[in-house]
Amino acid sequence: MKIYICQVCGHIAFNNLQDKCPVCGAEKDKFLQNDAIFKESIKKSPEAEIKHVPSIAVNDESCSLIPESSCMDVVVRIGKVMHPMEEKHYIRFIDAYQNDKFIARTELTPLSVYPAACFHLKEAGGKITIVENCSIHGYWKSEI
Repeated sequence: MKIYICQVCGHIAFNNLQDKCPVCGAEKDKFLQNDAIFKESIKKSPEAEIKHVPSIAVNDESCSLIPESSCMDVVVRIGKVMHPMEEKHYIRFIDAYQNDKFIARTELTPLSVYPAACFHLKEAGGKITIVENCSIHGYWKSEI
């Protein structure tokens, strides 16, 4: 799998690049390829895995927020042990992908929120990938 990282906003593109970054609009030439980005984070901080790997839960039966339409809820928490949210050490963002295509980003501030997010998807099914970026320990991901 090819992995490209936007040098402006940190967005990751899997396999193919679009003409512009879907998060910040940066041109294609602002992306660098690094197929080992997730392995590098684990190698650099193997003890950090317990606080960084996203936990994903999917509910495609009913959604109380969008009851008038079918909805698949993807609920994400960062870490089996909750990741700290401190001024110098925090989760910057949580990105969601469906079948390797970017669908949404939740940006987090260090002192006001927990490292968690919920995505309400219009279409159920397929592979869900969650990528998070820690201000100190880099990129981590999970798939379901």
